[in-house]
Amino acid sequence: MNQSDLTESQVAAPLQAMRVRWDSLQPTKGGMTTFDSPRFGMTRNGGTRAHSGIDLVAPVGTPIFAVADGVIEQTRLAHPMFGADILLKFKPVAAWRGYLARAGSKDDDGVLFAHYAHLSALRVIAGQRVRRGMLIGLTGTSGNADQAYPHLHFELRKVARPGTGAAGLHNRIDPELMFRVDFSAPVEALLRATHTA
Repeated sequence: MNQSDLTESQVAAPLQAMRVRWDSLQPTKGGMTTFDSPRFGMTRNGGTRAHSGIDLVAPVGTPIFAVADGVIEQTRLAHPMFGADILLKFKPVAAWRGYLARAGSKDDDGVLFAHYAHLSALRVIAGQRVRRGMLIGLTGTSGNADQAYPHLHFELRKVARPGTGAAGLHNRIDPELMFRVDFSAPVEALLRATHTA
C-alpha cells in the first residue's frame, strides 16, 4: 500500500486514560526523586540513553485503540525488546501535520506510524484496515517490560523502521506533541515508595 491509499484522519488517544508511568524512584540528597525516564527523548540513565516513546501505566488487559484511520503495517508476537507489538500506518489531517511542523517535527509525506508495545494480546493482523478508536490490542508486560509494572510503550514514527538509540530519535516524534498525558498521579513511583518505606 502506498501513501496515496491512506485517507486523512483525525486522531484519538491510544488509551482511555493517558497516565504516565513513572518508572524510576531513586534516593537523592534530601529524599526520593522521580525521573523522567518514561518520557520521550534522552531521558534514560541520567540523560545518556534514548527512550523512543512514552510509557503509559495500564493494568494488563486494558483496551488499546487505533489512534487514526489507517492500515496495520506490522504485528509481532515475541520481539525481544517490544514483545507483542503493533505498527499502525496513518495520515493525520493537515491541521495536525501543520502543528507538528511548527513544533519542529518535519514530516515529509504526511504519513506517520504509531507503535504500540508490550501487549498481552493483538486484535488485528498485518494488512488490516482499521478505523480511529477501534480496539486493536490489550496492554501487558511482554518483551523487556518490568513484569511488576504493566504499561503501554507508545511511539510516533516518521518512518516504519527508524533505528535505535539517539539516532532513532531523529525519525520519531514526541507523542506529547499530539496527545495530552496525565502527570498528576505518578502511579508507579507512589507504589514503589509504599513498598520501600
